[in-house]
Amino acid sequence: MDQARSPSEIRINLSSGAFSIEAAKRAAYSLMERATTVFQEGGDGLSVVLSPLDSHSDLDLLERDFRRELLDQDLRINLEARTEPIRTAILGLAFSRTGLQDG
Repeated sequence: MDQARSPSEIRINLSSGAFSIEAAKRAAYSLMERATTVFQEGGDGLSVVLSPLDSHSDLDLLERDFRRELLDQDLRINLEARTEPIRTAILGLAFSRTGLQDG
């Protein structure tokens, strides 16, 4: 993961093996009150460009918050995938006892 910076935006390059685009989109969504996000896919990964909505925003803080949120979202996606069979079984059991399936 590397970065490039201009006075009004920050570019974060993510390797394709490190984070999914879904995690990046979720992280961007959580920060949409503070920044506009543009995604650019390249041969070796994903480039994320963050442009703060407020011209007085601290780019270092915005980058830090995006990276933290990206890691959080990536872990959530992994946890969702690992627990899906259990969640599906619990929901199936719960709905099987409601009587909704009886004609």
